[in-house]
Amino acid sequence: MREEDQLGAAMVRLSAGLEFGTGLALLAVPSVVIKLLIGPPAAERLALIGRVFGGALVALGVAGLLADGEPPTRGVVCAFTSYNASTAAILGAAGASEAADGVLLWPVVVFHAGAAAALAPHALRARPATRARLFLRRSPR
Repeated sequence: MREEDQLGAAMVRLSAGLEFGTGLALLAVPSVVIKLLIGPPAAERLALIGRVFGGALVALGVAGLLADGEPPTRGVVCAFTSYNASTAAILGAAGASEAADGVLLWPVVVFHAGAAAALAPHALRARPATRARLFLRRSPR
């Protein structure tokens, strides 16, 4: 595997592991995670939102963690790139407007912006999944 591909794969695995853990934390104790990220919750309904969000992060984490050591497909890389970019933008805007002020807000914004920047070049050149490759991956070796 080329060094560039190894970096992309490592970044997806790192992001996947962090998102998987965050998703599990949101599923288990959403009010704690939400409080750390955006401050005290405005209503108990945030726990439900947190659990739904946690489920989504677990799914994203599973997609990245189940990569088989090869360079990730374009879909996986693009999913992680768009997720990281949108998360950095949304949380950064919330922090800049003082709508959010949790202790983890800015470290999370910086991580997601960095991950998006690191993944963007790989999203543009990642290999697309093909039916043949998916079939061969499932075939016994």
